Amino acid sequence: MVKFIEVAPEELAVFRTPHRGRVSYPILKGFLETGMFLAQVDRTGMQQGLQAMTSTLGAYVRNHDMPIKVFNRKGEVFLMRLDINEKGEPIPDWNKKEIDPNAKPIDAKEVAQRFAEEKDKTTK
Repeated sequence: MVKFIEVAPEELAVFRTPHRGRVSYPILKGFLETGMFLAQVDRTGMQQGLQAMTSTLGAYVRNHDMPIKVFNRKGEVFLMRLDINEKGEPIPDWNKKEIDPNAKPIDAKEVAQRFAEEKDKTTK
């Protein structure tokens, strides 16, 4: 049988409440709650560099399938909503991947043919 011993939070030096990400979640959740279409992240006082922040936010967006695009311009981090347009109107199929109906599948024969045509070329 497992026993539990009650501990007061102030007795632990490093006690903290559970969180969903110290940097990414609050930033991205806050941006979604603003209703803005495009916004610049104010990095004042943040320890993360530009590339680290962009990478961290981008990974969080991809892993959680969030309707946000993260990108850099002129040394700043920007967030753009993908589920609304510039006027704030919702886009219901924002995450739908469109497939070209005219695209044909590539088989081994097609690969061999393209290789034979392009193997000695420096450009396609």
